[in-house]
Amino acid sequence: MTEIRFLTQIAYNMRQVMAAKESFEKINPDVRIIVEQSKDYFEMMQSFKSDEAPDIIETGGFQVSNSDGIFIDLNPYIAEIEGLEEDLYPGLLRVARNSGILPGLPIEVSPPLIIYNKEMFDQAGLAYPTEAWTWDDMVELARKLTIRDEQGIASQFGFGLGVDIEWFEPFVMRNGGSYVAPDGSTSRGYVDSPATIEAFRKIIDAFRVHNIIRKPGEQSSATDENDESAMTFCFIWNTHHHKLHDRYQVVGLPVMPGGKEANMIYMGGAGITTKSSNPRLAWEFLRHYMLECHSWMPPISKSQAEERGLTEHRIWSRYLKELDHVQLSGYYLSKKWNASRQLINDEIHKMILEGADVAQTLRSWTRFT
Repeated sequence: MTEIRFLTQIAYNMRQVMAAKESFEKINPDVRIIVEQSKDYFEMMQSFKSDEAPDIIETGGFQVSNSDGIFIDLNPYIAEIEGLEEDLYPGLLRVARNSGILPGLPIEVSPPLIIYNKEMFDQAGLAYPTEAWTWDDMVELARKLTIRDEQGIASQFGFGLGVDIEWFEPFVMRNGGSYVAPDGSTSRGYVDSPATIEAFRKIIDAFRVHNIIRKPGEQSSATDENDESAMTFCFIWNTHHHKLHDRYQVVGLPVMPGGKEANMIYMGGAGITTKSSNPRLAWEFLRHYMLECHSWMPPISKSQAEERGLTEHRIWSRYLKELDHVQLSGYYLSKKWNASRQLINDEIHKMILEGADVAQTLRSWTRFT
């Protein structure tokens, strides 16, 4: 009996892992898949360094460029299977191969789009947004869709956006800016660039000047937090849980003054470790798990998307189309930048609530990377 050890950091994906294990072992009765759970990155690395290192590791954050030297290159395995390269979404492969090698297959891919409530638009007598809409169009619609009482307490906000450096990043990218250099080596000349500062000013103004987004700690009289905003910045996981009713529709992010068609993406990854004694068999299970079994998240292959009817779905088809335009977030490119996330978010709160100067604050962030 040959054993393949599979270590995952993604607790909520365990059902899919176990289903793949069961079906793979039926096809291969002489193979046993040992599934283990890792609590965090530290525990994952301890397991990798142990005498019983896993053959496959699944991480919640894709290991761009294989910076820790954990994974083998999957490019040769992809090339062996006729048509597989063409079947995988090219945008995903492009970002996964940031340094040329392919350390893993992306999993649970999630770019953000805008989900809007058609009923709220109909009640306000407003036309639905189109793919050609601009940031200024979005602000104007959100102003008309924000409803406040005489005390200024909102029962409905025009736009919903969480306060997080990564959630602001797609608008920065679409304005031609970025947080860090393409190789993650520095933020100087990037986070403090005119394009990044301009995009940030627009976002902060949406909170402070236009009052279309709920500020941190702001009171609201909305009866349902899922319908607190007429338009919502929404990743795939939020869409899956709350926004599939017919009253919702999806549209791309608004065009920024920089005019760049770009978006960020969250994604995990699963790859074969350099310590695997059976990399070929590990690949067979990885391929079965990732490309033959179904997850609740959209797949990474066109054929599986078509098989599941997602390419024609009014919501999922638009998310899949967005995979053509994804770029790597600073979260993946620089560990130093990511380690400063909480400090950065604290300073975003100060910009929104206290009016801290946007340009000065962003220039100070060059100290983080």
